[in-house]
Amino acid sequence: MTTLQKSVWGVLIVLALGAIFIMTAPKQGDEIQLGFIGPLSGDAATYGETEKNATELALKEINTARKQKIIIVYEDGRCTAKDGLTAAQKLLGTVRPQVILGGTCSAETLAIAPVTERAKVILFSDFSSNPQITNAGDYVFRNAPSDSEIARTDAEKMLTDGRTRIALLSEETDYSIGVRDVMRTIFAKRGVSPMFDETYASTLATNDFRTILLKIKAAEPDAVYINTGTSAKTAGLLAKQAKEVGITAQLYSNFQVGTSDGLAAGGKALEGIIYSDAAPLTGKGKEVLEKYKAAYGKEPGFEYAMTAAYDRMYIIAQAIDAVGYDAGKIKAYLYRMPDFAGATGTYHFDGNGDV
Repeated sequence: MTTLQKSVWGVLIVLALGAIFIMTAPKQGDEIQLGFIGPLSGDAATYGETEKNATELALKEINTARKQKIIIVYEDGRCTAKDGLTAAQKLLGTVRPQVILGGTCSAETLAIAPVTERAKVILFSDFSSNPQITNAGDYVFRNAPSDSEIARTDAEKMLTDGRTRIALLSEETDYSIGVRDVMRTIFAKRGVSPMFDETYASTLATNDFRTILLKIKAAEPDAVYINTGTSAKTAGLLAKQAKEVGITAQLYSNFQVGTSDGLAAGGKALEGIIYSDAAPLTGKGKEVLEKYKAAYGKEPGFEYAMTAAYDRMYIIAQAIDAVGYDAGKIKAYLYRMPDFAGATGTYHFDGNGDV
């Protein structure tokens, strides 16, 4: 059995451009249409699929008790800024929702936010963690931890383990670069400078990373941090190929290596890798997991994507029930929302729309 060590995001332990669109709320009695933007295809599809499934699971429960049904129009953001923006413009130009659930990846959310902000439409991400999202707009909310928390947890773990010759290998995505930048700051405060700090393109046409891994091996680090952003499979492959080229340094990674795709790709090579993850499911989170498996006949691709998406749907439904389907009123409600006891824990939003 593969043994992996996990450090837990501190925040979740506590928690247990163009076009201008004029939006109008639906008439009473009409179906309430929400938009959804996430990676439904491509390398990050495992997250989008999990979110969509969890959203539909929550929505089925919610609509059972509602006369005015909520429906969701799904668009594929493919975890890229370009596709995310195209999806947003399509939704705003046709469906004209007051709320868009998304983006999933930080690249999607950062690209979409200026457009939804101008249109005064709620953009609610359950997964995007880049620190810039904190200041992306008054209509932007997320029930996902910031990269600042994730990077702090991972960086401090390496330092606590006595690692000083650290190699950082990051994908060129908003998520990974956000994590890397925070790590650099934390290391600098402790007098540590990464002795290897390079990126690789998300568009890399091959899954062969041996060339850059051989450069890392030659640098003789005592720790290697695998900082993928789009594909969990890549996290597993990087760990596997690191072992194949003879890297003996301790391997560390973000959460992606512990997902179903990451574990499948890495196999036995993941023995002993240290990675961060959300707090273990308890109470309601476990209940949602059992519901998910019963509904879809399989485990979610990533448990946090499941619980956060499930919570997000209930938060929005709760807001609609409280103030109606109007983005301005929903925004005001979310900022003053009392503690929400959800599948990811108990939390509320701060003045920036972060949990």
